[in-house]
Amino acid sequence: MKKNQLISTLVSVGVGVLLATDAMAQVKPEVQVQWNSLPYSVKDSKIKSTWENSDAYGKALVQGVKLDSNGNMYVSTARWGSADIPSTLSKLVKNKSGQWELEAFPSETLNHIGNALGLKAVLGFEIDRNDVMWILDQGHVTGSMSKGDAKLILWDIKANKEIQRYVFPHSQADEKCSFLNDLVVDNDTGFAYIADSGIFCDPLMGGLIVYDSNTNTARRILSASKYTNDDPNFFFNIDDRTVLKNGGMRTGADGIALSSDKATVYWTNLTGNALYSLPTELLRDFKSSATAIENAVELETILPSNTDGMTADNAGNIYMTALSLDGIMKYDTSTRELTRFAHHPEMNWPDTLAWGPDNSLYVISNHLHVWVDGDMNFENPDIPNFRIWKIKGVGKSYTTQ
Repeated sequence: MKKNQLISTLVSVGVGVLLATDAMAQVKPEVQVQWNSLPYSVKDSKIKSTWENSDAYGKALVQGVKLDSNGNMYVSTARWGSADIPSTLSKLVKNKSGQWELEAFPSETLNHIGNALGLKAVLGFEIDRNDVMWILDQGHVTGSMSKGDAKLILWDIKANKEIQRYVFPHSQADEKCSFLNDLVVDNDTGFAYIADSGIFCDPLMGGLIVYDSNTNTARRILSASKYTNDDPNFFFNIDDRTVLKNGGMRTGADGIALSSDKATVYWTNLTGNALYSLPTELLRDFKSSATAIENAVELETILPSNTDGMTADNAGNIYMTALSLDGIMKYDTSTRELTRFAHHPEMNWPDTLAWGPDNSLYVISNHLHVWVDGDMNFENPDIPNFRIWKIKGVGKSYTTQ
């Protein structure tokens, strides 16, 4: 980005934030689901007993949320704190009392920690316009990953079967460093773009991975680059609480989004406030050199808050969770105007965004920083620890045909 473009962008950020007050009055997030502690619905008696007798019982953290074309909700609970968590990917179902519970998806067998071919630690996942779930298994269970655990599984929800699988080799998802975070899907070309935060090494080993479902091949790009690693000088608070209390959080490439015309992929580093982009045409050509790719990276804007989850609609807008602003930001890709789209004082650590079939935008908040600090109250917190919010009438997903 040229100097005058950067200055213009910085000014537009300030204006966007100032304009947010008027816009917020029209955008009201509504709580759809909330828990203090995650309730799992477990059929297998051994899995249930192991969980109920675990030191981690009742202390799992929910991260991702997505919806299928019928409005069914799915959530991810990566096994960061314990291998005993019954399922790392779940479908929300109501019990006899009408309360939402987490039921293993696609099955308890595929979620079983002892299943060598099963799901180990799902964080990011996406449901495309064909109701195919792209399940990104980061493989890390309590900080440890074995060879072959990092993988991408394509699951046809309607047919209830696996249709494709890709296991990331060491060169693409290092067993020590890699932290596969999230992905976006292009149904038109069959490509997916993945953000790897690379948090388990110092310095970090963030990067992006381009996956071609047509050939079942992938390529890692921008590995450990300034565009995919943490900003060493970045510091942030959430509601006057330092993140984290025992030292700053360090996370590389995290949120990722794909433009509605599928021509541009956007991403951010969680410990940083820059929004970057790359043309997908360049990335789909696996012969493109590393130098050409790095030279093509564009700084779109500097954000007023760092972000975790991102998504796009089919009208040219990017939505990003705003960690220090308790809400969601909106970026118009045609005008580069940035606004504060939604806010709620209790939307602490808005993590993941999802589209519903009713044109609503969903966001899950989970107080992740409090959980990581070990300070989460699972019995009687001031506000519920985990919430799924709904914002009506926003638009349609970027995956829409």
